[in-house]
Amino acid sequence: MSLWDRAVEKITIWADTEILWVRRLSIQQLQLICQQLSFALDGGMPLTAALLLIGTEMRQPLCKKFLLELAEWVRQGRTFTQALQQSKIRYSPVLLEFVLAGEENGVLRETIGQAAIYFQQQNKTKQMLFSALFYPAVLLLLMIFALGAMFFLVVPTVVQTYENFDAQLPVLTQWLIESSAWLRDNWPLLLAVIVLSAVLFLWQLQRWGKHPKVRVVLKKGLLKLPVVGKLYQQYWFVQIAQALGMMLSGGMLLLQSLKAVQQIYGRSLFIEEVEQLAENVAQGYSLSIGMQQCTFIPQMACQMLTVSEHSGALSQGLLQLSQYYRQQFQQRLTTMIGLLEPCFVIFLGVLVLLLTSSLFLPLLQSYQYLL
Repeated sequence: MSLWDRAVEKITIWADTEILWVRRLSIQQLQLICQQLSFALDGGMPLTAALLLIGTEMRQPLCKKFLLELAEWVRQGRTFTQALQQSKIRYSPVLLEFVLAGEENGVLRETIGQAAIYFQQQNKTKQMLFSALFYPAVLLLLMIFALGAMFFLVVPTVVQTYENFDAQLPVLTQWLIESSAWLRDNWPLLLAVIVLSAVLFLWQLQRWGKHPKVRVVLKKGLLKLPVVGKLYQQYWFVQIAQALGMMLSGGMLLLQSLKAVQQIYGRSLFIEEVEQLAENVAQGYSLSIGMQQCTFIPQMACQMLTVSEHSGALSQGLLQLSQYYRQQFQQRLTTMIGLLEPCFVIFLGVLVLLLTSSLFLPLLQSYQYLL
C-alpha cells in the first residue's frame, strides 16, 4: 500500500469516527442516494449488490456508512424497510414511506425513482428559499452592524467632545448618550435575555403545536395575513400535492399515500385536514368531496383535481398543479422580497440619519453660536 493510500485510509477512519457525529442525511445526499440506487435497480442489479456498490463508491462518509449498513442488513435477510428502520442515522421520513409502499406493492424500483425526483424538487425549493431570503438577511445584519458601530464606537468618541459643553444638550442627544452607555455596560445581559426569550418562544410554540385547538387558531391566523397567508397556503399545497402525486405515480394506493403523507408532514398545521381526508377516502368517499373541506387546497386546484380524479389522471393532475403553484409561490415570494428590500434600505437610512443628526446637533448649534 502506497503512502497516499495509507493517508486516505487514515483520513477515512478519522472521518468515520469524528465527522459522523452529524448523523443526519441532507436532502442533497438523499437525492444522490436515490438517483444512484434507481439507476442500479433499473439496470437489473439486485438490491443488496446495488447498495454495496453505491456505498463502496460513495465518497461522503455519512452516506457510505449509511449504505453499507443497509447492504449488510439486507444481506442478512431483512427487508429494505426493516433496514431503514434499524439505521441510527437520521434521514427524511419520506424515504421510509416510499420504500415501505414500494415493497408492499412490489414496485420498489419505481418508488425509489419517484423518491429521487421528490428530493430533487425539495432541493430546488430549499435553494429558492435561500436565494430569496439571503439578501434581506444580509441587510438585516448590516443594520445591526451599523447600529452597533454607532452605539459602541461613534457615540463614545463624540461624547468626549461634549464633556466641556456648558450648554444643555438636546433631549434626543442625551437619550442617545445614555442608551450607548447602558448598552456598553449591559450588552452581555441584553444578549442573554434575547437568546433566552427566543428559546422560550420556540419551546412554547412547539408545545402549542401539539394542541389541536391551538393549531387551528394558529392556522386561521396565518391564513388571514395579507401576503404571508397565501404564501403559507401555497407552500403546503405544493409539498402535500407533490408527495401525494409522486406516491400515486409510483404505484401506491390513494389511501396508503394519504397515510404516508400524514407520517411525513406530521408537524404541519394542516395535518388534521389530511387525516380527515384519509378518513373520508377510507369510508368510500371520493377525494374531490373531501378536498372541499381542506383549507390548504386553493379553489382552482380543487376544481382541477376533481376533473383529474374523474378522468383517472389524479397523479398527473397533482404533479402538474404542484409545479404550477410552485411557480406561483416563487413569484409571490420574489415580489414580496423585492418590496421588502427597499423598505429595509429606507428604514436603515432614516434610522442612521436620525441618530447621526441627533448626535451632531449640539456641534451644529455651537458652530452657529460662534458665528
